Amino acid sequence: MDSITSKRLQRLRIISQFFFTWLFFFLLLKSGGAAIEHLPQTGFFFYIDPLFLWVNVLSGPFLQVFLLALIPLIMTLVFGRFFCGWVCPFGALNQFFTWLGSRRQRRKIPVSRPSLRLKYLLLIILLVASLFASQLLGWLDPLALLTRSSSAALVPGANFLAQHALQSGAQNQGWVGKIVKPLYDFSRRSLLTVRQRTFLQAAAIGLIFFGLLLLNLYRRRFFCNSLCPLGAVYGFMAKYSLLRLSLNENCTKCGACSNHCTYYGSPFQDYLKSECVLCLNCLNDCPFAAIDVRFQLPRSVKMPALDMGRRQILAAAGCGLAAAALPQIGVNKRTRAHDFIRPPGAVVEKEFLKKCVRCGACLQACPTNAIQPAVFQAGLEGIWTPVLIPVNGYCEYECVRCTRVCPTQALMPLTLEEKKQFKIGTAVINRSTCYTYADGYNCAVCEEHCPVPEKAIRFREVELYNFRGKLKKVKQIYVVPDLCIGCGICENVCPRTDAPAIVVGAEEEQRENFL
Repeated sequence: MDSITSKRLQRLRIISQFFFTWLFFFLLLKSGGAAIEHLPQTGFFFYIDPLFLWVNVLSGPFLQVFLLALIPLIMTLVFGRFFCGWVCPFGALNQFFTWLGSRRQRRKIPVSRPSLRLKYLLLIILLVASLFASQLLGWLDPLALLTRSSSAALVPGANFLAQHALQSGAQNQGWVGKIVKPLYDFSRRSLLTVRQRTFLQAAAIGLIFFGLLLLNLYRRRFFCNSLCPLGAVYGFMAKYSLLRLSLNENCTKCGACSNHCTYYGSPFQDYLKSECVLCLNCLNDCPFAAIDVRFQLPRSVKMPALDMGRRQILAAAGCGLAAAALPQIGVNKRTRAHDFIRPPGAVVEKEFLKKCVRCGACLQACPTNAIQPAVFQAGLEGIWTPVLIPVNGYCEYECVRCTRVCPTQALMPLTLEEKKQFKIGTAVINRSTCYTYADGYNCAVCEEHCPVPEKAIRFREVELYNFRGKLKKVKQIYVVPDLCIGCGICENVCPRTDAPAIVVGAEEEQRENFL
């Protein structure tokens, strides 16, 4: 292929990567900013993910929208791993960091077959674990990983930096302020949040994300080549694809085509269709136009492959069984008692853990920053699943965003009226710290903010001795459990500075009544 055509194809690949990365972040930001009735199809990337299709098949009921994932699978049989090199937004970020470190990698590094094989073993582990209701695919799925990292770390971090940098520039009285102020006003309207979002494990999630990107400085597209389970799916399919790179009579065996190959192979040596992401760097690097792109049936002769022995496959399956079994034999599995609450629309806990892929879409969609990634509240298998932390934010009474953006319906889609009736927990008063009980003060903050029309928090007048020992009439608050939906606004606005005197627990949560 001549140099002009190869450069055009490479530019087209870069444009495609830029477009899909922009589309990903556009949909993500829109999910937290657009009006509820105008929320875009924020789940587009999840619907074309074969791993999410697998999750949906196992957890049920089957959602037909996930049949869209068959489209890139079928296209892979024709074009090879085009999704990884042309569509995947996380792949684009890995490609960019690989480009940043390209000058450091001047010497020829051989293909590391054990490293390339690792992602296939990880895929087996995760698929076997998912068969036994341990949904761990979302930990490494690139789309779930990027969504979670963006929601919990990248977007809040960018908001903090932009807020401070642009605000300081906008307050400048000179020419800098005249330039920055319009940009700051636009950002306030369209991008920045007035209240800085904070998340549990934001630092850990962010460090993992940037650590994976920085590994590209060590080996090109490290995550894509060694860890990505979605890349393993496409790699297995690409092995039988029609498109292949082949050498023509112009080849002088100079090896220039391996200079920027993402897996350190080349059409000249160690050509692995399963690992080629169609970056087409080799076409651009070849000085003699010796590489052609052709469509032909897979060859029957044995090609260099990443064949895994039966022992490795059995070991990976065993690890998957262990990953599924060990979290299930903890003491907490013998009781339904727990001290965390799920967002509205959450299904029964056992089904929730089967459906939730830890994508974090609900984190970005929640307008009050109430939904947080779990640490160990829900056990080891519940890490990064969404929990509602009222002290950080409350469940907005007029909002159903999280139920609209959940791609797997771990949070069932609810209408606004259904959501207003959905009970996620019950508020409980701590009488040892509540002002109306412990100190003899009249305090009505929680009652004033209770959004339930009939008021789930009410008053009753009693006589008691206040903290000064004087008998006084006080309007003590109390909770009507049948009316409380557990939104958590009472806990969020409680004026006590040491710890809220009213807290929301999982008592009488509606989802457990579905058993």
